[in-house]
Amino acid sequence: MGSYSDCDPELRTIITRADHAARALISAALAFGFLACEKEPEVASLATVGERRLTQDDVDLMVPVQMMGKLSPQARRRIVEAWVEDELLVKEARRLKIHEDPEVGARIAGAVRDLLVAELLERHFVDDSEVSEEAIQLYYSAQPEDFTREELEIRARHILVTKRSERRTVLRTLKTGLFDVVARESSIDASADVGGDLGYFTRRMVDPAFWTACEAAKLGRRITPRTPLGYHFIEVLDRHEAGSVKDLSEVRGEIRQRILTERRQAKRLELLVDLRSRIPWDIVEQDTPPVGEENGL
Repeated sequence: MGSYSDCDPELRTIITRADHAARALISAALAFGFLACEKEPEVASLATVGERRLTQDDVDLMVPVQMMGKLSPQARRRIVEAWVEDELLVKEARRLKIHEDPEVGARIAGAVRDLLVAELLERHFVDDSEVSEEAIQLYYSAQPEDFTREELEIRARHILVTKRSERRTVLRTLKTGLFDVVARESSIDASADVGGDLGYFTRRMVDPAFWTACEAAKLGRRITPRTPLGYHFIEVLDRHEAGSVKDLSEVRGEIRQRILTERRQAKRLELLVDLRSRIPWDIVEQDTPPVGEENGL
């Protein structure tokens, strides 16, 4: 049996989404008293647990639409394994009559309700997932205050070693070698894989001593402080002062999500207005007792 931890990151993402979909379907099936895997006898089974059967059609239903046709055999195998695990647990839960507990029943009903609402809204929004570059630029220009930095951001690259002898070696190597190459070869920091580049960071994101050194450094000037982490070779590459406006390239994704959220909130409201006009509904007003009356005061 393959190990989930052995999968590459992209495969783990696909599997996790598929696992979540499988669990959602199983929760709904438990609430309604049936499972979606009941098929005609002639349909081949991918797995069985007791009288329950899983077919290829069932697996396809568990895969998010955006993942269709992209799953590797290993990913599909993991979906089948996840189904078997969940089915075993469901059977044990039924044997213990957990589903007959009123509190559990209410939670299952709530999960089904949430799933149906989420699916309804997702289908309602499906045709409104594109945001034009023009819309993004207009949003950015109209609300610059939303993208103003609240604190100083520094971008730096560094090499980190722990021993004095290593520090001397790096000093010699940097005289003739490129910083990013030396970082990859000598630095013990996780940033070594990207040539020591830490990207932009704020005071709260790094060691206080490291921040103090970077804050006082001049752009492009190499400094060699020692902190509780070890010996550093630091080059400050850029600074964004507090109060400056972030570049559009930095917030394009955020703006796109904001626009989509606002659109979907508006479409949700339109849908509810339509539903209120077509489906009878009422809220029964109840008299609220004066404060203290419920306690006999």
